[in-house]
Amino acid sequence: MSSLIRASGDPSDIGHLWAVLDLGSNSFHLLLVKLTRDGFVLQERLKEKVQLLAGFEEQKISESAQERGLACLRRFAQRLKPVSSAHTRVLCTCALRLADNASVFVEAAQEILRVPVEVITGDYEAELVYRGVAHHLGVDPVERLVIDIGGGSTEFGFGNGATPRATLSVVMGCVAYRDRFFAPGVPQAEGYVAAKNEALATLKQKLSIQDFVGDELLSADLQVFGTSGTLESIDSVLRVNGWSRSGVTPEGLRRLESAIVKDRWVVESGLPGLAPDRVDIFPAGVAILSACVETFRLKRCQFVDVSLMQGVIYEQFVGDGRADMREAGIEDLMTRYAVDRAQSERVVRCALTLFAQTSDWWQGSMRSEDLLRWAAMLHELGMYISPKHYHRHGAYVVKHAQLAGFSAAHQGVLALLIRGHRRSMPTLAFRAYDPAATQQLLRLVALLRLAVILERSHNDADSPPVSLRLKGDDLFLRCGEHWLERHPLSWRELEVEQDQQRLAGLQLHLEDAPEGGRTCGCVILCLFAYSRSDSATFLAK
Repeated sequence: MSSLIRASGDPSDIGHLWAVLDLGSNSFHLLLVKLTRDGFVLQERLKEKVQLLAGFEEQKISESAQERGLACLRRFAQRLKPVSSAHTRVLCTCALRLADNASVFVEAAQEILRVPVEVITGDYEAELVYRGVAHHLGVDPVERLVIDIGGGSTEFGFGNGATPRATLSVVMGCVAYRDRFFAPGVPQAEGYVAAKNEALATLKQKLSIQDFVGDELLSADLQVFGTSGTLESIDSVLRVNGWSRSGVTPEGLRRLESAIVKDRWVVESGLPGLAPDRVDIFPAGVAILSACVETFRLKRCQFVDVSLMQGVIYEQFVGDGRADMREAGIEDLMTRYAVDRAQSERVVRCALTLFAQTSDWWQGSMRSEDLLRWAAMLHELGMYISPKHYHRHGAYVVKHAQLAGFSAAHQGVLALLIRGHRRSMPTLAFRAYDPAATQQLLRLVALLRLAVILERSHNDADSPPVSLRLKGDDLFLRCGEHWLERHPLSWRELEVEQDQQRLAGLQLHLEDAPEGGRTCGCVILCLFAYSRSDSATFLAK
């Protein structure tokens, strides 16, 4: 969350820090942001594993768990000193909703933090998480199911806008299930089966698909996102072990379950891709997620690094607005890295002209047009670091930045286009994508590379009257009478571009090249498909 959206709060708040604390059943989280004229800038994120529900008996949080939590808050309080109490919000979730002695902990926490501490309902927690995801990814009019598996409860939010149409909170969490089903001496396979059966029974009792969200849930267009550490750790294990490259899938979960139950993979000894601090609660989290996937008949669940804390920030300053987080994120990068906006606009204009003239290629995919526009806007971002290899610098920044509105997979696709807009074509990287996504990416990077070359003069007066004619996968380009002859640098770079695009399975010729040039005839872009991608769904949205 490097920059959120243009805030609608009090202008006097600009420049001040805002803090949100999430006192969860497994971990405590602190989020610090600064309000600017353009939105918010992340200052710091802190996380400590506390496990308030560990040792939870007779509806009471144990003294040792309380002390762990209060010790954490004493450490967090040091970082909160510059933050006004009016700009600080502290929320407690499942553990303190369930505990009969919650008031004891809450009073002690308020004494330490000197701010009110709120114990929120499960439905409100689900709403905040959903709201955070919706604004982070962009408030698109698409159906979304958001799942957050915590230490004591699991929250669900469903909708197609900034706020959910339906929410649900179910008391089943990875810490509580660990203590209940994976006690010392209980065989791992036996505990896993019992935990999953309990989760399935709980979900069946609490909801049905039609009652919760209606028939929309069965739509192939449904996007499913998981936001918790449980989802993150499962996604990591599946990827590292080669069981899934496109989020959490039923097939990947079945292979993971087999490793835990049938293959006698002892989780305590460590799993490839699993962080050490997640080892003890990992099987319980897998059991809960697997029950969710089976109950909802989900095809894929993507991890997104968002929590209820972002939802609180958006609720405070955004309300129900439908501003596009991604546009604000791109704008923020352009400002911070002093992008030449005039040149960016030229390349965007040329690239979108090429895109519009090849409409048969895109089948109405607005996401492809957005990708091309964003890549054109940011293609010179790396100049701020160094003109040498600036395309590589820009790609690195985009891939690793906290770019509002983009998941890691989305940023990877955008970074690849920026990396590929000049010099050698990153053909090996393109081969990591499935055939449909590869074809779109090759077409997009081809148009971007052409736009950059055609706007090589960095001068509005030298922009060509470019026109394209599409026939199948053959693209016929005309730059205008004598334009190439008057712009020998672009002409030469287009000749070199022939070889680069040929390496990627494309053939490039110029329709109106001057006599004597190597390029004559027509521009032909013959696009070939490559292998797999975990971004095909992103490109198709």
